[in-house]
Amino acid sequence: MDIKEYIESGILEAYALGALTEEERTRVEADIAMYPELADELSVIETTMHKLADDHAVPPPAFMQEQIWNAINPGAEERTAPPSPPASKSVPLIPEDNRQRQPSWLRAAIWAAVAVSVLTNFMLLSQRNASREEQNILAAKVDSMAVEQQQLATVIGAYKKELDMQADPAMQTIVMRKEGDSRMAGMVYWSKDKGEAYLALHNIPMPPQGKQYQLWVIQDGKPVDMGVISNDMVSKDGMVQKIAMTVASGQAFAISIENEGGNPTPTQVFMVGAV
Repeated sequence: MDIKEYIESGILEAYALGALTEEERTRVEADIAMYPELADELSVIETTMHKLADDHAVPPPAFMQEQIWNAINPGAEERTAPPSPPASKSVPLIPEDNRQRQPSWLRAAIWAAVAVSVLTNFMLLSQRNASREEQNILAAKVDSMAVEQQQLATVIGAYKKELDMQADPAMQTIVMRKEGDSRMAGMVYWSKDKGEAYLALHNIPMPPQGKQYQLWVIQDGKPVDMGVISNDMVSKDGMVQKIAMTVASGQAFAISIENEGGNPTPTQVFMVGAV
């Protein structure tokens, strides 16, 4: 249980005023018995209410003193009338043994205080919830910015690696193009001396459902499988990935579209680039 939120709800004030149903009162009493903090808070509320009642006690007008005395002591007019109380003292509006019968103005004052307390707590709770919502939105924005920065760093790293390979005099750059579309390109960076090859894709669309791109090197007029290209690499435009296969020779490189998992021979050539 959130003790602070429970106290701020105003239910303890309603309990002190007897404004709860029997079921609600039983539940609050169980909560008070379980949590000492609630009992302490209830004691403060009751003390404050009693002080409010005492502070607003008003002595009755002089002409009402006899009527009040008769109300307190029925039949007193038939007996010897008691002496009038000293002028310096006031007869309490509420008898000591009937303090629970609070006058209407006092009940109204207490209910007004409770209403203000509940309204204030509601406003504070609403402000706190709004603040939490703003914090959650801000946290989501920060997380989004962190992801974007990470993605940007990955792209920048890939392009830097690509530029470094292009600057290496021992590295050949083979550009594979799709006929009729100059925007799409597959780049193979190949060091014939080392037998190392790297692949990068630019503006390549995701393959159709159930399909996958596959890379080939043409050696002595025959296509040699260099492995399938993951869809993750296709989605990360510009990503540079080293090819596991050692490529000692080749006259061209190609990409085809095959069923998922690849095919022993190319069936639908997508783009080609000569060495």
